[in-house]
Amino acid sequence: MLEIVKFNEGEYTFPCLIVLGCFDGIHSGHADLLKKAKLQAKINGLDLGVMMFSEGKGGRQVYTFDERLHFLEQFNVKFVIKVDFNDEFKNIKPLDFLKILEETTNVKAYMSGKDFRFGAGAKGKSSTLKSYCEDEDNGVWYMPVKDVTYGEDKISTTLVKSLLAGGDIKTANELLGRNYSVTGTVINGASRGGELLGFPTMNMAYPENKVEVKQGVYSVQCTIGETTYRGIANYGPRPTFGEDKVLLEVHLAGFDGNNYGEEITVEFINYLREITAFGSAEELRDQLNKDLAGLDEAPAAVEELAVTEDKPEQEAKTQVETAESQTQVETAEEAEFEAELNEEVTEEPVEEPVQEVTEEVEEAPVEEPVQEATEEVEEAPVEEPVQEATEEVEEAPVEEPVQEATEEVEETPVVEPVQEATEEVEETPVEEPVEEPVEEVADNGENS
Repeated sequence: MLEIVKFNEGEYTFPCLIVLGCFDGIHSGHADLLKKAKLQAKINGLDLGVMMFSEGKGGRQVYTFDERLHFLEQFNVKFVIKVDFNDEFKNIKPLDFLKILEETTNVKAYMSGKDFRFGAGAKGKSSTLKSYCEDEDNGVWYMPVKDVTYGEDKISTTLVKSLLAGGDIKTANELLGRNYSVTGTVINGASRGGELLGFPTMNMAYPENKVEVKQGVYSVQCTIGETTYRGIANYGPRPTFGEDKVLLEVHLAGFDGNNYGEEITVEFINYLREITAFGSAEELRDQLNKDLAGLDEAPAAVEELAVTEDKPEQEAKTQVETAESQTQVETAEEAEFEAELNEEVTEEPVEEPVQEVTEEVEEAPVEEPVQEATEEVEEAPVEEPVQEATEEVEEAPVEEPVQEATEEVEETPVVEPVQEATEEVEETPVEEPVEEPVEEVADNGENS
């Protein structure tokens, strides 16, 4: 069971990594962040904690606080910092917010999405956290995680809410990484479903703190005991019988219980149609049969994007081996983070070195970049052609030494440069003498 730490009141003493955010939806973007946080906490021997608002930022929630706690357990989260989004919290300055966290928890690291905002007026940003953690006196490190997108849209709680309200339950489920669900207590109804229509139903009041789906008829599923049943649900009024009260009424194929007073969870699979006022109970019965016939044979539950047990262990092992061997990571973001973990500042490798010897070389085609002021030129005699440059350099005239990095080499067709200055020298001899005298080259040979 997760430990609940009240913000600015409770304490957590074990060294920890805290993930900062609202987490009022626990969608697939959150899942991606939490998977990475779980991995880094394990690598560094830290407990994983999550900051989370108790009731969201206002209005109905995609998932209740208790539902979110259940999802967080899948990521090996040890504790949750429970925040009440009240006026007192809204007026805390960004750095004061971090100070409170560090006074009440033994935080060693922070992680968040790149769009995370905190503090009064939402003035604190991920860049604020980065600057704060780069100060060695603060003794913490920070890693931002890129946003997860769906098409061109960033996956967010706001987007999920709009999809639910618009009836696009299938897309909402994809973004959540699971079927959207509501949990409630079964209440007594008018019993018309079973007695009049032959479709027994379970009625429940829609939770007041949950985001409402669009009113209409849905395909749903519900697990009772150890059995998962498919069925249909009507969310809204029942105009055929003149009832305007909004209820969630569920019929499960093959289930004949009523479960009065029990708590059930209904998962929404797909939006089927709008609510219609039929002329008679018989017409409604015919439509309900069509609705049932249209259900998919196989359950349409969305696979959760949460971490499984086998894969993360393998990923963690790979990451630990990478950290121990200090091998090059696959992406620049991972390289930057590895540097932060090891408290080192590493420079990104330069794929092609910039030539420092020559500033302007006109009409001299060089296929590959010249290496920086080669250190082994001292061993190359000035009066004789370099033997290591190519296998056949016998035709190169000895009388004319190679000009050292002159500012302008006009009309000197060098097809391939000497190997120690570049990598290849073609067999084409230098047709014209260089402008500078031999004596001057000899004086400067050590610097070539």
